[in-house]
Amino acid sequence: MARPANAEMIEGFRDGYDLSAPEPSANRSASYRHGFANGRDDVLHKRPRDTYANLVAQAEAAMDADDAR
Repeated sequence: MARPANAEMIEGFRDGYDLSAPEPSANRSASYRHGFANGRDDVLHKRPRDTYANLVAQAEAAMDADDAR
């Protein structure tokens, strides 16, 4: 079962819409970077970069990585 997006993921998603925002580096959480990539895809490509199932799995993996830190 998918967890809801966390605050870092949502912040990254919002920042991804700002085309003047630089790509996040490793100093940001995996959740933030995942959200950023999704926001950027919405702006630049007007479509998701992967299937829904894969994006959910990637979000879960990002949150798991952050939980392990």
